[in-house]
Amino acid sequence: MNYSDRPLRIKIFLFAALFALSASLYAHHAVAPNFDLAKEVILTDAVLTEFKFVNPHVYLYVNVPDDQGATAEWRCEMAAASRLKRRGWTVGSLLPGQVISIAGSPGLRESNVCHVDTITLADGSILSEFAGRPSAEEVFDGLVSVADSQSRLAYLPNGQRNLSGPWVTTQQSLNMPIVEPTTEGEQAGIGLVRHFDSPALSCQPTNIIYDWIFERESNDIYQQDDKITLKYGYLDQQRTIFLNQTEHPLDLSPSVTGHSIGWWEGEVLVVDTIGFLPGVLSYVGRSGFTMHSDQWHVMERFVVSGDGRMLTRTYTFDDPLYMHGSYTLQDSASLTTEPYVPYGCEDLGGENNVRPVAN
Repeated sequence: MNYSDRPLRIKIFLFAALFALSASLYAHHAVAPNFDLAKEVILTDAVLTEFKFVNPHVYLYVNVPDDQGATAEWRCEMAAASRLKRRGWTVGSLLPGQVISIAGSPGLRESNVCHVDTITLADGSILSEFAGRPSAEEVFDGLVSVADSQSRLAYLPNGQRNLSGPWVTTQQSLNMPIVEPTTEGEQAGIGLVRHFDSPALSCQPTNIIYDWIFERESNDIYQQDDKITLKYGYLDQQRTIFLNQTEHPLDLSPSVTGHSIGWWEGEVLVVDTIGFLPGVLSYVGRSGFTMHSDQWHVMERFVVSGDGRMLTRTYTFDDPLYMHGSYTLQDSASLTTEPYVPYGCEDLGGENNVRPVAN
């Protein structure tokens, strides 16, 4: 469609030199591979037909009129619902039937698709996914108070240290080690790019290390005598740690979560996990991947603080096929009053977010 030849209420402007606001430009860097940031698209008098408040991306569906009385259907992408929630958005922030204007960037591989910069409502107020980032104080809202933690059972009736309940990370950044890959490990990541190949884009978990601490979703721990269940708030991953097994079965079916056996060393829960499907370990910058093979082996040690408010996980992993050496890191989560909720992932990206087929 050649927009310059039609009197539509849809305009696209070259603005590479003008698009210099640092915060907006930084935020756009992550979407650059799927949208043309050298152009601006403006959809005026757009009628909202659907507001899909889902992960990994929120989508607005609108009908945009032209001066001839016809309409064009558009799909416009925003950040993940989980991120927008922390900036004050809700499923009711936009309602079908509203007349809005959208300013953003057009899709690279699909027509009538855009990424949203701002939304102007009928009363002139402006909404943006880049506004309303939580302050450092707000990050800690919803955490269990000292007084409430003191009334919490330190030990369960079965004698286990009480790790149960919802936990949320309060770390400011995701700590993942820089791995020295073997030749095979390097080969496994060649050609993979995050905006096409991230498992999360198709609502698939990444791995048991990365997903536990990524985003600020409440994870849930449920303890029983013979097993402990970990429910991840990010991408709804679920693991079972078997406490009544001393060895892994010989006929394991490989999976993203692997097979975990655990035991208590005093008040420390020790977990040994093998039996993984080959997959993503972490992301390098905005594009590259560090991979793990089916020989990936992870050891975790979960320790709850004396006041019951902090859960620290120390983990060590190795992969003789894809990595040189072993790697040890630590992360932490705080007991929260925010319960675990399903992640609500739905891939609606369409052709624009799919790797183009080489001719």
